[in-house]
Amino acid sequence: MSLSKRGNTWHFAFRWNGKRYRGTCKTSRAQEARKVESLVLARLLEGGRAPGSKRIPTLADFSNRFFNWLETLPADRPPKAPTRRYYQVGWRILESTPLACMKLDHITTDHASTIEGSSAANTNNALRTLRRLLKKAHEWQLLSSVPVVKLVEEHGREELIDPCMEQLLLTVTAGPRFTPKGKESRVGWEPFRTILLIMLDSGLRPGEIFRMRWENIHWDKGVIFNPRGKSRKSRRYVPLTERVKAALLAHKEVANEGWVFPSKKACSGHITDREVSKQWLEAKRLAGVPESVVLYCARHRFSTDAMEGTGNVMAVMDAMGHQSVNTTRIYSHSNVMQIREAIERRNQQLSAAV
Repeated sequence: MSLSKRGNTWHFAFRWNGKRYRGTCKTSRAQEARKVESLVLARLLEGGRAPGSKRIPTLADFSNRFFNWLETLPADRPPKAPTRRYYQVGWRILESTPLACMKLDHITTDHASTIEGSSAANTNNALRTLRRLLKKAHEWQLLSSVPVVKLVEEHGREELIDPCMEQLLLTVTAGPRFTPKGKESRVGWEPFRTILLIMLDSGLRPGEIFRMRWENIHWDKGVIFNPRGKSRKSRRYVPLTERVKAALLAHKEVANEGWVFPSKKACSGHITDREVSKQWLEAKRLAGVPESVVLYCARHRFSTDAMEGTGNVMAVMDAMGHQSVNTTRIYSHSNVMQIREAIERRNQQLSAAV
C-alpha cells in the first residue's frame, strides 16, 4: 500500500488479489489520508466494494436500466404484467421526489420514510418500487447493502355503497340517460349498470369484470370463473346471483363465447375503465352519492356483507381473491349495530337467569 500527494491532495494506490485499486483520499492531511486508506482495505477484507471502484448511478439513471431489463423478460416470467405496471406507477411517484436525483448508495431508511403519496396505498406503491430497485442494484453489485424500506400502515376505506346509495344508483340507471342538451342518450347506462351489479354481488375487481368471457359463466352452477388477475389467488369462482344473471342474459346476444363487454375502440378487444368512469360520475351526481365514494367501494360492500352473512373469513378471502386474511380485513367494515344486538341478547339472557 502507498500514499502519494498530487498538489494538495493525497491519493492511495495498491494491489489486492490481483486487482489494482487507486483513488483520491479527498484530503490534504496525511493522517486523514491514512485513515481513508485503512477504510478502503477494511472494505475489501469484508468482501465489499472499494470506494470509488465503480460509478454509482442516481436512482433516476438506474430506473432506465431497471425498466429496460423488465422489457427484455419473457411475458410468462415473473414479475408478471400487473406487477410490472405496478412498478411503473410507483416510479411515477418516486421520480417527483428528491430521491430520484440521489445516488443509490446515498439513499437511507430515513430518506425512504419521506416518500408520501396521495394515499397510504399510493405511498406503499412507491416504497415497494424503491425496495425492488435497490434490491436489483444489490444483485447487480452496485450496492454492498440495501437499506430497510418500511411500508406505511394502510387502513380500509371508510366509505361504503350502503343499501340506500345502491337503491338510488339502481333507480337512476333504470331510466333513460339524457345528454347535457336534454336529449335521450344513445348509449344509455350500459355497461355501467351491469358492472355495478356484478361488483356488488360477486366482489370482482373492475379489471376482472372488463375481461369477463361468456364461456366462463356457468349458468347452471350459479358461478362465474375468473381465470386471472393481479395475483395467483385471483384465479377463482365467484357467485352468480339471480339479479346479475338476469342483467347478463339481457345483455347477452347469440354468442356463447368471447368478451362479455366487447369494445371496438380498445386494442384489447374489451372495454376499459374509460368507458365506465364517465357513466359512474354522472350516475353518482344524479343519485346524490358523496364525492368520496368510488366505484371500488362496491367491492368493499360485497366483502362486508359476505362476512356478516357467513362469518367464514376463509370463504370470503377466497371469493375476494386475497392471499392474506389481513388484506380481507381491510375490505371488511365492522357492523357495530350487529355487535350491540349480540351484547343485548347476552344481557337479556343474564337478566332472565337471575
